[in-house]
Amino acid sequence: MFSSAAPTPDEGSLTRREAEVLDLIARGLSNHEIAEATSLSINSIKSFIRSAYRKIGVEKRSHAIQWALDRGYGPATSA
Repeated sequence: MFSSAAPTPDEGSLTRREAEVLDLIARGLSNHEIAEATSLSINSIKSFIRSAYRKIGVEKRSHAIQWALDRGYGPATSA
């Protein structure tokens, strides 16, 4: 149902799964929707989110979304 083709992490420190989760967050999915889309448990999703937030230096979901959008994650936009 959802695309799981997250961009390759440009920072090099994010795992592919963390990048995928950030991409799905930037697309507006809830933790529950991300768990369903990736076939992972909600606890696994929360762990990936915590780890990704730590690596990119944010504490809030809104800041993570902005970070991700600035780097090309999330929905494709046309100019």
